[in-house]
Amino acid sequence: MRFTVSDFPAKGNQLTSKQIVELAQLTEHVGIDRFSITDFPFHQDCIPLMTACLVGTERLEVESLVTTPYLRPPDVVACTWATMAELSGGRAILGIGKGGARPPIWQAPWGYDRPNGRVAVRELIETCRTMWAGGRPVFEGRALHTSALPLDFPFNERVKVLVAARGLKMLKVGAEIADIVHIASPFAGPIYLRERVDFVRNAALDAGRDLDDLEIDVTVSLSVSRDGGWARHVARMTTAAAILWVANAEVHVQDTGVAATPRPEEFRVPDSTIQAIATGWDMWTGEPLPPHLVELIDDDILDQFSIAGEPSECIDRIDALIAAVPGVTGLRLKLPPLFTGDSNEGFREMVTLIGEMVASRAKSA
Repeated sequence: MRFTVSDFPAKGNQLTSKQIVELAQLTEHVGIDRFSITDFPFHQDCIPLMTACLVGTERLEVESLVTTPYLRPPDVVACTWATMAELSGGRAILGIGKGGARPPIWQAPWGYDRPNGRVAVRELIETCRTMWAGGRPVFEGRALHTSALPLDFPFNERVKVLVAARGLKMLKVGAEIADIVHIASPFAGPIYLRERVDFVRNAALDAGRDLDDLEIDVTVSLSVSRDGGWARHVARMTTAAAILWVANAEVHVQDTGVAATPRPEEFRVPDSTIQAIATGWDMWTGEPLPPHLVELIDDDILDQFSIAGEPSECIDRIDALIAAVPGVTGLRLKLPPLFTGDSNEGFREMVTLIGEMVASRAKSA
């Protein structure tokens, strides 16, 4: 079981680049496998931040969770990740998805749109793997375009490719061609997760793949502290955002009218609560959840989306989730925004406690 600490940088997390690199170093020090860097426009840039984390560590794998095919030319992506892999001995992971929110910047030649998402992801992966193997990529694809030139330096490392998705169509793309499929839905219902994992495994088998060559990891919103009450309190903002995603009430979904996936059968959030959060808070600003909305998220709602509390509570729920969802090979532990006290120290405490939990699991095993 591989564990990943994420998301940095993130909405509401006011950390410096240096502090994020130090968190990556602490993540390695306490024995966690991976660290993820987001690719939010105008936050600290994903590429130099990943590079700094890789150069500042010796064992830790660092992944983009996630970038999209629309932010950089595909052949530039191939060269960039090859460079990071060369610097780190193959520890850079290319994590991609079509993007789940309305992009705030104009991205030539698509403008504000991201057409042909599944085609674009396939063509990006094909371009990268072709160039990493020393070949020339296709010049004119259906969605993307390249220079048709090879890498101009010897490259012998392997770069793992992660595809992140909630919808079944993109999960199928990942199952067919990715090294890691990331089920990115922030919902902890075991029935829902089992269905998604089984879908990915079956799609991989249909594509003729060996399941031993495929990782499947899932998002787990985690908030852990020796003060369990505080951990559950700060988890409510992450839970509110998760409610909007899973209920298809996020603003981008509302604008397009295209739902990524139906609500899970285990989803138990009153429509009045969904409506109040959707109209009373903009999740994309990074502003704290207003107190009157915090009060709407009771413990039953919180536990549908987050694992939160003291370390012993959290490890019990993590163990139960792993046991309930066979086939999962990794958990991406998404930490909540912290607005009270020294947020950097809060994150360092969480990472340290996660390391203790992972070590405890390994010892028990």
